[in-house]
Amino acid sequence: MIKKNKNYWKKTVIKKNNNLGHVIKNLNDSGLKISLIVDTNKKFIGTITDGDVRRGLLDGLNLKDKINSIINYKPVFLTNQSDRETALKLMKDNFIENIPVINSQKKICGLFYVNELTSSEQKKINTKIVIMAGGLGKRLMPLTKNKPKPLLEIQGKPMLEHLVLNMKKFGFYNFIFSINYLGSMIQERFKNGKDLNVVIKYIKESKPLGTAGSLYKLKNLKNQNIIITNCDIFSDIDYADVLEYHKSNSADATMVVRHYEIANPFDVVEAKGKKFVSFKTKPLKYENINAGIYVLNSKVLKYLKNNKREDMPSFFKKLNDKKFNVIVYPMYEKWADIGNINYIKKNQLTNNI
Repeated sequence: MIKKNKNYWKKTVIKKNNNLGHVIKNLNDSGLKISLIVDTNKKFIGTITDGDVRRGLLDGLNLKDKINSIINYKPVFLTNQSDRETALKLMKDNFIENIPVINSQKKICGLFYVNELTSSEQKKINTKIVIMAGGLGKRLMPLTKNKPKPLLEIQGKPMLEHLVLNMKKFGFYNFIFSINYLGSMIQERFKNGKDLNVVIKYIKESKPLGTAGSLYKLKNLKNQNIIITNCDIFSDIDYADVLEYHKSNSADATMVVRHYEIANPFDVVEAKGKKFVSFKTKPLKYENINAGIYVLNSKVLKYLKNNKREDMPSFFKKLNDKKFNVIVYPMYEKWADIGNINYIKKNQLTNNI
C-alpha cells in the first residue's frame, strides 16, 4: 500500500546532532525503517534507513556515536507536486520503501511509504519456521513444573502463540515446532495450526537435543532456507528482512545479533608500566550477543548427527571452521529474552505467579 501521509512523517524527523541511540529509538517508534534528518533550521539534509544503521553497527558504531557517517546526503526525494504513480515507480526503480517529500524551502512536508504490515497478508512466504519448543524451562521453575514453557501465558496468550502471530504478520505460515518436555500438551493445544490459519508440523525429540540438534530431521530438504528461533524470544524484528538479508549475502548460515551495552561500575585507570596514561569514568563496553534467531540453508544440516545434542553456537563454529559463508545480521529492534522468571516478574507479564 502506498500512502502520502500528511502527519505521520513527523515521527521520523530527527536532528543531525543526535547520536545512533536516538536514531534507533526513532526507527522503533515510527516503524517505517527511515529517519529524516534535518539541520538546526529544520531543513532536510538526508536520510538514515534501517540498513544504514545495521551497516553502522557492523562497522563498530556505538549508541553514543554521532550519526554523520551513516547519513545519506543524496537520497531520492520528491516535491510536493508529485503523485502516487511517480512515487511507486521511483520506489521500484531504486528498490526503496520510503521517499520523503520536500518543498521549495527544503522543508519536509510529507512521506511516501510502503506499509508492509498491511500488505503482508497478500504475500505468503513459504519458508519454514522452526520454533525450538522442547526445553525443560529450568529458568522458569516452578511455573514449568507441570506446564511446558511455550504454553505459559504472557499477557493472556501462550508465548508460542505470540510468536506465531508475530511471524504471520510478515507473511509466514509454515511452522515446525520442535518439542520434547511435555510436548504432547503443546501438540494438543495447537494441533495442525488450523485455528491460527497456519500450518504446524512437529519434530518430536526423544531426548533434549539443544537448540540445533533436532534440525537433523530436516536434512533431506533440498536447497531451502529455514528460519529458526527460540520460543522465548520476543522481538519487533522483521523476519522477512532477515531472510532477504541472508539470501542477498548468499549466506549458508546467518545469526541475528544484538548490540548489548555493558556498564562498568568502576572508574578505569590505564597505565603503561608504572606510568599513568589516562583515566576513564565508568566506561561503557559494547558487544554483540546472540539473539536466538537464525537462518540456515538446508545443505548444512547434514553436519548434524542423528539424536545427538547440538547447540547453535557450537554448530555455527563448526560451519565456520568448514569455510561455509557464516554471517551475522545486526538488529536494533526491541528484543527480550522472556525465558527467565525474574524478567517475567519485573515486567508483570503473567498472572501465573
